[in-house]
Amino acid sequence: MPFLTISAGRDRSIALAADGAAYGWGGVKRLGAQLPPGYPGELCTSSPTEIGHNRYAQPQPQWLNPGLPFTAVHDGHSHTLAVREGGAVVACRPVVSPDHGADRVGVSGLPSPVVQVAQTEAAAFALQADGTVRSWGMAAYGQLGRATASRESGPQAIEGLGAIAHLAPGHAHVLALDRAGRVWAWGANAAGQLGNGALKESAVPVRVDLPGRIVQVAAGDTHSFAVDAQGGLWAWGSNQYGQAGGGEARYFARPVRVRTGFAVAQVDAGMFYTVALSRQGDVFAWGWNGMGQLARDGLAFSARPLRVPALRGVLQLAAGSGHVLARTGTGLLAWGDNRSSACGAFPSTAVQVRPHPIAFA
Repeated sequence: MPFLTISAGRDRSIALAADGAAYGWGGVKRLGAQLPPGYPGELCTSSPTEIGHNRYAQPQPQWLNPGLPFTAVHDGHSHTLAVREGGAVVACRPVVSPDHGADRVGVSGLPSPVVQVAQTEAAAFALQADGTVRSWGMAAYGQLGRATASRESGPQAIEGLGAIAHLAPGHAHVLALDRAGRVWAWGANAAGQLGNGALKESAVPVRVDLPGRIVQVAAGDTHSFAVDAQGGLWAWGSNQYGQAGGGEARYFARPVRVRTGFAVAQVDAGMFYTVALSRQGDVFAWGWNGMGQLARDGLAFSARPLRVPALRGVLQLAAGSGHVLARTGTGLLAWGDNRSSACGAFPSTAVQVRPHPIAFA
């Protein structure tokens, strides 16, 4: 099955197929599910409705949108945002019916068409075809990107940005790459993740000073990245596990060059760790390794990029809070935190150290 894109959230994985079908596994509850053959008996409880994967630990990909093709998806802490054909946005709860897919509700107040959706822990964002960004949700830490007197706000446009090409959300901060190759940031900044030299949050977008044209951005929980046109990698924000590129500093308030040893095609980041894809399709990982995010024996962290062995021809990476998805031309793989089956294995395997192929029925 050919896939267009992947998204990894806190405890869930989402894949969007070329035909617009979206699938979710991990922190997903399937209504009316039966205990599958070979399911570990020690995971059973006294209630047959709360056995194993019925408790939001679903190793088998579930079809989220029967009869309703999507064009973009992004998984968040509580739900999955998706863009329908035509550009309308829906929010999908992680409860799936075999006949109707995920429980879905439309997001009102967003002019169509929307081309990308993104989420921090408590706020959501929609990128329109004209480059305008709208935000809604909780205003804590300035993550809405606009000043508001309310704790919570409906969709409104973020001012002060150029025409935006792509959004990259962290835990409570957001990066935006405009069509001129410039990077903007807003939200939480206690670890320097806005890259403006300060440690104070900002409710309005600030410009990140980077050399040359930037072609991609990515945000971890509290650290940030930019890739330049030559494949050079720049990082800022928290660095206590070396996730921002090593060195002695616990954080970087401004961008620093990461010496990767390879030209970067794509980067993504989770909670205290980072993954990157080389232009040759090789995968590298560094930072915290407490749940196997580096795909190596042992749980020691690394402040330098380590190649993930036996992975070739990877097209895209997606980093969740503690697990990683990889998309190839032939399928999907995952590794890291599997306590909710986000790596497609039974949750009795809490840490999936090696890349695990995702099996579709």
